[in-house]
Formats: sequence, structure tokens, C-alpha cells
Amino acid sequence: MGDWIGLVEAEILKITRRRLSWVLLALLALIQVQHARNLRTELLDYRQAQTTGAGRFGQAVSLEVAVATEAELTRRMSFPGFLGELWVVTDVWGVFALLILAALQAGEEFDSGTARTLLHRGAGRTGWPLAKLTALLLFAGAAWLLLAILDLPIGIWAQGQATGELNLSHLGTGRLVDHAVQLLRSWLGLLPYLAFASAAATLARGAGPALLMGLGGRFVELVSSVAGAFLVGMELSGSDAIAGWYRWWAPLHAISFEWNTRVWSTWGDPLWGRAFSPYPASAQRLSLPSPLHNDPWLAGLVLLGWTILWVALASWSLRRRDVAG
Repeated sequence: MGDWIGLVEAEILKITRRRLSWVLLALLALIQVQHARNLRTELLDYRQAQTTGAGRFGQAVSLEVAVATEAELTRRMSFPGFLGELWVVTDVWGVFALLILAALQAGEEFDSGTARTLLHRGAGRTGWPLAKLTALLLFAGAAWLLLAILDLPIGIWAQGQATGELNLSHLGTGRLVDHAVQLLRSWLGLLPYLAFASAAATLARGAGPALLMGLGGRFVELVSSVAGAFLVGMELSGSDAIAGWYRWWAPLHAISFEWNTRVWSTWGDPLWGRAFSPYPASAQRLSLPSPLHNDPWLAGLVLLGWTILWVALASWSLRRRDVAG
């Protein structure tokens, strides 16, 4: 056990000494700031549209839509609503950043030719991938915590822009605890992504292919979510035009990292499962057709199963295939 803890400590040291780790964290912080600025720009546009009847690009905007959208943006920019804007950064850009870091961290020894030396020195062929995964998860937890803390002063600025005052009366202890619990679930939901990137680097014996597989797979997931919103809507409307596409897509998306992390992190309330509406403040919830689910415990089991699978594949690869260097 002591040797394994030493491996974890060594991996954490390598992550913290890697300049890219801090560059990626700084970029996520800048994305947080820019996201708040984008919300402010959109809010000002819809306020102006209430008098001009035109949006930012000259499109016609009815008074009803402009008022409803302004109310929704004001809610998102004010506490406690602004706390939820953290997931825009972590669940999209944060996952991309960690996939990059995980692929480089897991493929480093293969690229430098020191993997065989480490294994001969006693690094276990199961313990080593687990140590890398643990170190990456711990660093991700620290990063998520820093981003959550940074979210508070950004939110104070955003609320001032939206309402012209600072009102923290709704930001009570209970709401902060709920936010901390969701932050914890979001952090644990990273496990299959980190495990996949690590396993890809191990199977491919290098960081380059793992980067392509990790980032490519994440891009496919996001495209699948966008396409899924259309497919689910057509399925619920009873349309037979694309029923075959839905029957092919839905089972795959139901077991994907993307869907299950959404269900897990929101505890059965994925925003993706709500209808598109020109009135964001009154958007209605979609009922989820089979086989999609909103059971957080089932989602947690799916994510755990994926994590175990990728760690097992990495271990199998180290046992069965020769390691160069």
C-alpha cells in the first residue's frame, strides 16, 4: 500500500510540475469570466430589443420574448442562479482540458521510453494505471474547487450588472451545501473520462493517439446530444419519419458518458431533458422516452462500470503486451 501511495504522490508531483496543467486551469478561469461577459451582452441586447423590436443581428424579436428572455438572463446572472453557470465551464470545457492532461500524463512514460523501467522497478501493472487515475482525479478535484471559489466574485459582478445591486439573501447555507454536493457529483463524474484517456494512452503506447481518441470521442458525444434533442422531440411527437434513427441512437446515448454524467451530476434532473422554448423562463420538461433514463443511481453504476472497464483494459494491456523502452 505504501508503494502505491508513493506512485500516486509521484504522479501528483508530475502533474503540478507540468506547465500545461496550470495553463489549462488559467484558460478555464478566463472562460468563466468571458461566459459572464457574454451573459451581460445578451442581457443588454434583449433589454434594447424591448424598445426597438430587433435583436443583435437585426432579427425581429417580440416584446413577450424579449421580456421573458431578460427575466431568465437576470435569474441566471443573480445568486443563487449564477452558481449553476459553473457547469457551463466545467462540464464542457473542463472535460476537454482534463482529457488533454490525462492523455499526456498517462502517455508520458511510453513517449519517453521509461515505462518498462518503471514496471521492472515494481510499479504494478494494475496499481500503476490506478495511481495515475487517482492522481488525475485529485488534481481535477482541486481544479473544480478553485473554479467554484472563483465563481463567487464573478457572480457578484454579474449580479451587479443584471440588477444594479448586491443581494445575497438567497445564498443561504442550504443552497451552498446543495451546490457543494453537486460539485462533488460533477467531480466524481469525471472518472470514466479520465480512465478512458489513461487507458487509450496505455493501449496505444503514447499520448498522441490518446489525445485524438479522447477529444474526438468527446466531440462525438456533444454532437450526439445536439442531434438527440431533435430525435427525442420527433419521437415524442409520434413521427415515423426518423423512428429508425432514434432506435439506433437512443440505446447508445443511454449508456454514454455524456448522458449518465448529466443524470448523475444533476441527480436525475438533466437540463438536456427540457424542451426548447422561445420563453426560457417557462420551458417545459420533456418526458424521456425509453431507453433514456433519469435514475441517478443507475447512472452512477454505468459510470462506475465504464471506469472499471477502462482500468481493466489498461492493466490487461500492460500484462499481455510488451512495453518498449
